[in-house]
Amino acid sequence: MCRDRRQLIVDSRRRAGLKGSRFSHLSTINYGLLTASLLLAGCGLWHQRPKSPEPIHLLAVLPIERSQVTSATPQDEPRLAPGAENAVTAQIYSVLASSSQWRFVPDLTVAQALRKLGTAGDLETRARALGKAVGADAVLFGTVSRFVERVGAEYGARQPAAVGFTLQLVSVPSGNVLWKGTFDQTQQALSTNLFNWWQFWRGGPRWFTAAEFTRLGVERLLEGLPE
Repeated sequence: MCRDRRQLIVDSRRRAGLKGSRFSHLSTINYGLLTASLLLAGCGLWHQRPKSPEPIHLLAVLPIERSQVTSATPQDEPRLAPGAENAVTAQIYSVLASSSQWRFVPDLTVAQALRKLGTAGDLETRARALGKAVGADAVLFGTVSRFVERVGAEYGARQPAAVGFTLQLVSVPSGNVLWKGTFDQTQQALSTNLFNWWQFWRGGPRWFTAAEFTRLGVERLLEGLPE
């Protein structure tokens, strides 16, 4: 298993083009630490998802909403760009669709159901109402609190992307919250923080857009979603 994992690391270097000057700023020691981090991660890249205490055969997604900031100021506005909630919702559907592990209600079906349900109640209440309307066993819902776009190019950003959102999974029959996860990060250079190796592994050696960084965060969180 470890031998296979080392080969995967070598293959990923070739795909990402690490032999070029793009990563000349990484020292041999830093790369050694990165490799060690990947190996120590072990089954973290292929871990088994936890079991849900309640059966989940069909999942629905309530569109993500903007976090309500009670003391918002003009300086806070750039933290949450217009359309941030739609960007997070789109990435959730994209990640779900890219895996055979999930059966989920199409977004158009959800939109049709929501037009009939209205917006009364808190998020959890509306999530359960949506689940009942579309016949889902559980509903994924949440809020986005930070969505800052990258400034500059993917290999020379002046300001990195920053994203923050929280997701919850509620059981439609019981109302129990089966899972909750939060992603709230600003992208950092790999040479600055080697604990961000997973971003490099998945997205390549570059500065991400806010949408790309959101996808990485969604992928990261949904790995822990119970099945």
